[in-house]
Amino acid sequence: MSFSLSSLYTISFHLQNQILLIAGFYIAAIALKGLLALVQIVGSTKGIQFEAFIASVLVPLLWDGAYVIMDNAKIHQEEYIRPLIETAGAHLIFLPPYSPDFSPLENCWSKIKQILKTLEPRNYSELRQAVCGALSAITLKDIHGWFTHGCYCNSPFVDTSQSPLLTSFI
Repeated sequence: MSFSLSSLYTISFHLQNQILLIAGFYIAAIALKGLLALVQIVGSTKGIQFEAFIASVLVPLLWDGAYVIMDNAKIHQEEYIRPLIETAGAHLIFLPPYSPDFSPLENCWSKIKQILKTLEPRNYSELRQAVCGALSAITLKDIHGWFTHGCYCNSPFVDTSQSPLLTSFI
């Protein structure tokens, strides 16, 4: 059995406690304070799974006035996504087509893929373990750099975290 991360795509959420979302084999929320949640999807991500993640994981993490920025993948443009996000007082904005430079997760996935290539997982169990290892290698300084590179953050990096980066892995 082999796995490919090339189908992973990204969505970014930002504002004061900037949040990003990763979708594909995994759906996750990430903020400047670290990785907030990671949900594993068996097979491809379907609309109902994405909706469930938005409703039960992301919306409780949002705040009034937050901006949720997504790429133009069809699953992100379903009519039920906007009302879910707006119930939290957040705003939904889509990136222009073909604009990966504005997504901090392109850099995040690059680091994760590089680590996974060195670990060479050969089955599902090894892949899950390798992903956990790769995610644990992501630092707050990395995340801050990715947000800065995407022009979402211009403040200097200050590490005030006393908690682990990954808080929930479902």
